[in-house]
Amino acid sequence: MPNTHKGIRGPAIFLAQFIGDQAPFDNLDGIARWAAEQGYQAIQLPTVDSRFIDLRKAAESQTYCDELNARCEKLAL
Repeated sequence: MPNTHKGIRGPAIFLAQFIGDQAPFDNLDGIARWAAEQGYQAIQLPTVDSRFIDLRKAAESQTYCDELNARCEKLAL
């Protein structure tokens, strides 16, 4: 996120393999910032942990999805 082009532009990273209980791997802002610092331009959010994205909320709220995009844009992704 965000993706202003058709298709994913990269380099990108699948974050689920890095989820942990210690910063920066314990929340969306921390892990997205870490990924940006590593040079990644796109992330794939892990859906198994609501600390990163709440799928039920995302399905029900475009505002929530827009806020997730804005948070990632702010973190330079």
